[in-house]
Amino acid sequence: MKKLLLSCLMLVSGYGAFAQASCAAATNITANGTFTSGAITGTYSNPCYGGTTNNAGAAIKARWWKYTPTANGEITVTSDLAANPIATTDTRVSILKGTCAALTCMDYNDDVDPAAATPNYKSTVTVPVASGTTYYIEWDNYWAATSFTFQFTFTATPCVRPGALDFYRPDSYTTNSASLYWNNAIGDPASYDIDWSTNFADLEGTGTIVNVPAGTTGTPLYTQGDLSGLPDNLNFRYFVRSNCGATQSAWQGPYFGYLAAVLPYANDFESPDNNYTDGFIGFSRLNSDATATPPIYGDGDAGYFMYTPNSTTAASDRWAYSRALSLTAGEVVTLGFKTRAYTATTASDLNLDVTVGTIQTSAGQTTVLDSFVESDDTQYTDRSVTYTAPADGIYYFGFHNNSAAGATQTYLFFDTLNISSVLSTNNFLASKLSVYPNPATNVINISSTINTTINKVEMTDLNGRVVMTQNVNATSGQIAIADLATGVYMMKISTDQGTAVKKIVKQ
Repeated sequence: MKKLLLSCLMLVSGYGAFAQASCAAATNITANGTFTSGAITGTYSNPCYGGTTNNAGAAIKARWWKYTPTANGEITVTSDLAANPIATTDTRVSILKGTCAALTCMDYNDDVDPAAATPNYKSTVTVPVASGTTYYIEWDNYWAATSFTFQFTFTATPCVRPGALDFYRPDSYTTNSASLYWNNAIGDPASYDIDWSTNFADLEGTGTIVNVPAGTTGTPLYTQGDLSGLPDNLNFRYFVRSNCGATQSAWQGPYFGYLAAVLPYANDFESPDNNYTDGFIGFSRLNSDATATPPIYGDGDAGYFMYTPNSTTAASDRWAYSRALSLTAGEVVTLGFKTRAYTATTASDLNLDVTVGTIQTSAGQTTVLDSFVESDDTQYTDRSVTYTAPADGIYYFGFHNNSAAGATQTYLFFDTLNISSVLSTNNFLASKLSVYPNPATNVINISSTINTTINKVEMTDLNGRVVMTQNVNATSGQIAIADLATGVYMMKISTDQGTAVKKIVKQ
């Protein structure tokens, strides 16, 4: 839930000593029905969310139920009921399996619709389940400990949808392709359908549907679904379903992918059309609130921003990453962003390293570009970092909160990310290069209207693989493509005035 203020995180509160439920004492559900939670005062153990303290700074508590299906199917657990007032109900639920000493997260949900005109902070989750396996339902008091009502429904189905896909982020991004991943579904269907669309509002089953065979490797077994030929640099939503031959499961999703962007690029975390974060991951998002003490402001005293806290007991190790960015060799990149400290008392120093790498993980962030120390809790500070790309490729910029343990709980606010480069003139260069015929069968001619020298031409397929390289070293040239397979290729033209990319269709 996002409605409570960051200042609430600095409060300390407690709950009375009531009888506590636990995973080991979970209430057994034997049939579909409606249940009342009672005050949430039991023992908490949760690999879905982790953590030990709730929004008020007190120990997280929980209440437990369990269910063992007698057939494969799906369970739905929801507090989104009329009996729970929308204005006062704020729940969080997790579905787990395994033993109480070693639980595995299946799926979880905090808010049904926090962005609605009247935010809905109730919870709903649907999870595929296997016959004979015990599943645990855990409601916790992260936001509220008051009693509420929830509904449990089991539905048997011969073709079960895949489990939650948000445990795996898409990767291998290019400007028009990505790889998706999910665990194989219960019942081991032979294949899966991916439905993708660049229109987030498109309902499941109405986009472009791609069928992929089930994966046969990994523990547990997982499937990789590769998408290619997507519109350049855009965001897309996708659903996945099991394809059992004669029948198909319900769709799982939506989930979202963010193709590699070209510069210039800007992200102020304000656009619902881009899911606000626009592929930026790792820090939490919050909205400005002038009623907090002290006030919580995004840049410009309004809107959304990202934040990351320090710790008062240990050094921080919190990462965030930009979306994928497609850079060209020699491209001189400038990152601009704003930071501010936030605390109810005296701010502790917060350290932020800016890094770069080719993977959206801490292990993939191989170079530290600059470091900043933020302690100003009165206003935002403009930051700037430069970087020269050593080679053509996909890059991610990292933001590493590695602050030392602070004397006070302090938050680093991060807003208004702008990334530009001196090679933003490449669009101009591309307009001055003629490539014809296109589509082509045997040869492609290249010429320039600005007397630039064409040094080299490189052809890549939609998976980013280089399939042909030819030196030209002239103001015009002819490229033989007869040996290439029919399809779409990206032609990178390197000149003495920069690099341009053209899309080529080989017939």
